[in-house]
Amino acid sequence: MPRLEGGSQPVILGGNYKIRAPGVIGQANITKDRVTAGATRSVGVAREGSSLDEALAAQGMQDVATIDISIERQIPQPAGATLRGPGGDDAIELEVPAPKEGMDAVVLSVNESGSITWNYPLTNQNHIALPTTRGAGATLQFRIPRAPAVAPPATGSATRSILGSLGRKVLKVLLYPVTDKLVGPLANTFAGSWEAGNRPYRFRTVTPDNYNRSDITPLTANDAEWKRLGAGRSLFFVHGTFSSTHSAFAGLEKQDIEALSKAYGGRLFAFDHFTLSHSPAQNVDEMAKLLPADIPLDVDIVCHSRGGLVAREMIERADVHGLRGKLKVNKVVFVGVPNAGTILTDPSHMVNMIDRMTTAINLLPDGPVTWILEGIISAVKVIGHGGLNSLSGLTSMVPNGAYLGTLGGAMIDKPTYLGIAANFDAKATAFDRLVLMRAAGNKLVDRIFEDAENDLVVPTAGVAGGNGTLFPIPMTSMLVLDSGAGVTHTTYFANQTVRDKLHAWLSP
Repeated sequence: MPRLEGGSQPVILGGNYKIRAPGVIGQANITKDRVTAGATRSVGVAREGSSLDEALAAQGMQDVATIDISIERQIPQPAGATLRGPGGDDAIELEVPAPKEGMDAVVLSVNESGSITWNYPLTNQNHIALPTTRGAGATLQFRIPRAPAVAPPATGSATRSILGSLGRKVLKVLLYPVTDKLVGPLANTFAGSWEAGNRPYRFRTVTPDNYNRSDITPLTANDAEWKRLGAGRSLFFVHGTFSSTHSAFAGLEKQDIEALSKAYGGRLFAFDHFTLSHSPAQNVDEMAKLLPADIPLDVDIVCHSRGGLVAREMIERADVHGLRGKLKVNKVVFVGVPNAGTILTDPSHMVNMIDRMTTAINLLPDGPVTWILEGIISAVKVIGHGGLNSLSGLTSMVPNGAYLGTLGGAMIDKPTYLGIAANFDAKATAFDRLVLMRAAGNKLVDRIFEDAENDLVVPTAGVAGGNGTLFPIPMTSMLVLDSGAGVTHTTYFANQTVRDKLHAWLSP
């Protein structure tokens, strides 16, 4: 097994793979050409779960090399040989053979605490080396944060790791085919094409037996089910980023859906929609086309994350979408919604948001993990090919951005706004190192939320915040979970206090 002696010289791993790890004392081992589909497999100390395997395989990702780094200790980088990553932090550089024409590469890293990062080929200036500009070099360089080990998070029976047991840094070199829609200007059409084929627009029913399933027949505009949904107050679910109805609300228990179904006379339904390539305004345009023309709906709404902006679009710009007389909204429960935006969706922070979301789904059940990971991997491809302009579904959440400024105008109805927010303490957890770091006397500093309380993705205060006459949401209409609850952006509905509050707030 090749030794790492803390120097700055490349260490040959085999098969034209090299590693530079200044300041790292330990060993590195490479395993090549694994198949990322099927049952769980073990590589060294890192065991990939079936959910990650399935998501990678579905996205055409081939695991061509896994580098298992055993770090015995870390020392200061040699004088004059400092190696920094894109965030300014100490880094490990991995050199890999350039893939053949028609393929591209990305490195998935899991560090000692279990945090997960996506790493792109870089230029010498630490910018993403886009395929159209990197030339025909024989190798690609990746610089992965060399964050020192922190204590792994405490885990119980309800938590899991998509990369299995932890304790060493693992780097996975993944190759994937580059389709025509990922090349040059066409990269901006890739996300929309992927969502059209994999996340189509649709209405669907929600029942105790199907709420966490994806294989549900869509409701068409002429479906007889609309008459029943329009016969009284209904409960309407709207999911968030990278997600869908069955994955966003999977944290709810069957008995929760049973109780809500009873309260609303069995009238529960949801809206599945694009979250990457379409803005909330485009989402509601498409939604309006799918609604029945002659059956008005009277609804309360439960929405998560970006889904809250879709709900606000329905309410605060109803006339723009021709919803007058078609949709009356009474109560809205905003769960982890970026009503004041989140800086993570700024293009300069987008990779960090994806890293946080990838690590956060570590806490979700197997089924939704695969579904959400597929959406994340699609975004990874788009960013690596300069297609950020196609991710308007994400950039719509930029604070003080153009989209958020369109909300808060005149409304047909003025429903009651309610909110649920969380403050998650990342210290000594898998998320401790998932910050945008800079070099400051070798100190790692979080420059994203500037120490403001947040749930990893959305600022805690930003759920109650927002523009318009219905904001801020009064604190008497808010549930704010403190750090002791351990709730992150992806785990709200698994929390009993959250579920109890939904039952207390939601009834016709």
